[in-house]
Amino acid sequence: MNYEITKLKKMSDKRGYLIEFLKNSEIENKEFGQNYFVTFDSKEQIRGNHYHKKKSEWFAIAFGKAEVNLRDLQTGETVSLILSDDEDGYLTRLFVGTNIAHSFKSLSEKAVLLNYTDREYHLEDPDTYFYDLGLKK
Repeated sequence: MNYEITKLKKMSDKRGYLIEFLKNSEIENKEFGQNYFVTFDSKEQIRGNHYHKKKSEWFAIAFGKAEVNLRDLQTGETVSLILSDDEDGYLTRLFVGTNIAHSFKSLSEKAVLLNYTDREYHLEDPDTYFYDLGLKK
């Protein structure tokens, strides 16, 4: 399955911490895509339930905790992960390649999901295809 987990070191001081989320040298497409974040405003809120044919994405939970479910549409392989903002001085970054269905379910009352995608969203060609991964609120 085309996904990858990377542990990112939190560089902390009295002000808080800094994390180098994604560097240009780590992505194949050297053109800037798009950054965004989404919020979960209640426990068990679900986001995603889709896949992309052209886009790859990098995710991290910046605040809170979430269950992530992945399914490779070609092989049927599935993976379930927990991402959290507090993992012993590290932040977990999740890479999800093309044709991998993905969904996120908040395990905390509030959560923030950080995302980078290597292609900009375009309304006329959204490259987002619904796929129900079976998560229920």
